Amino acid sequence: MILNVYQGTDLVGTGEGKIHVELPGKEYPAGTFTGELIDGTGTKSDRFDFPAVTVVAGFDPTGNVKPTDANTVAEITAWLDAHSIDHTGKSVKADLLALVPAE
Repeated sequence: MILNVYQGTDLVGTGEGKIHVELPGKEYPAGTFTGELIDGTGTKSDRFDFPAVTVVAGFDPTGNVKPTDANTVAEITAWLDAHSIDHTGKSVKADLLALVPAE
């Protein structure tokens, strides 16, 4: 059985088993995504709505996006470590963020 996943009229994922779809982090209300199943003979099911989906955007500490107050202390320290910035003795979020270069 194959699952096709649509956002509006656009096919955003297809395959057997788990389907991975790259999405920006945000809340998607129920019905934003629809699906259909295709059996071994190629017969498609009626489209059905997926429930509401919340996608949490991940933070990549090795990337160029700098941490902000929205990040956790662990994420900020991981970013500082990845960018070779010493944060010895600092454990408060504001103190850690002060070490992040402005440019």
